[in-house]
Amino acid sequence: MKAYVLAAGYATRMYPLTRELPKALLEVGGGPILSHLMRRLRVIEELTDVVIVTNDLFFGHFQRWVEEQEPWVRFTLLNDDTRSNEERLGALGDLQLALEQVPLEGDHAIVLASDHLFDIDLGEVLRDFHARRRTTMLVRTVQLPDGPSPYSEVTLGPDGRVVRLREKPSDPQTDLSAIALYFMPAEDLALLDQYLEIGDRDAPGHFLSWLVERVPCYATRLQSRWFDIGSLESLAEARRRFEGDDPYAS
Repeated sequence: MKAYVLAAGYATRMYPLTRELPKALLEVGGGPILSHLMRRLRVIEELTDVVIVTNDLFFGHFQRWVEEQEPWVRFTLLNDDTRSNEERLGALGDLQLALEQVPLEGDHAIVLASDHLFDIDLGEVLRDFHARRRTTMLVRTVQLPDGPSPYSEVTLGPDGRVVRLREKPSDPQTDLSAIALYFMPAEDLALLDQYLEIGDRDAPGHFLSWLVERVPCYATRLQSRWFDIGSLESLAEARRRFEGDDPYAS
């Protein structure tokens, strides 16, 4: 199994903090966000590779982080050769690059964003994934807004199958939303090139919306804490919650 970590964004909404430091390496609870994610991934014994896609502006920061890591898996750091938000390839463009540079070769994959914190046991999600042998996403409960939703919207069938996924719908009808962490078989990720011929290259949710209409996909409900570090306010809240403490130590 290989993990593909998407870390090539510029986090312009968090300027000036992220003007010279990537969001994934901001510190929360005694360590970088990315280090907390790695602790969660370490429970997956079959994981052999962690592939991190970043940009040319922040490549050196991630290179230093990788050099400090214990080699518990094979780390590969990829540069998408962009240096500004205007040049970015988009999350799905970066995922396509990663799959070209480090092919799955029949392995399963975990695709995840580099800017969130959670304390779910990924071993439990892995067991769900192996039982189904289908793309499995994590979903959480959100408060339904009065107007357009800032989140994805997931509709589940009685067996946990995703029957519909909409990215930021104007008329949200369910309170389940997917987070950017997906367990995927190689045959589903092989459809990415087909999607990118017609679809948006940025939010992974658009690809998943397209995918659930073509192949069976399932969801596991997130019952634990989760923080999306998407703004200075959410970063401050995460730091307040976990000040002086490692929030996700095993």
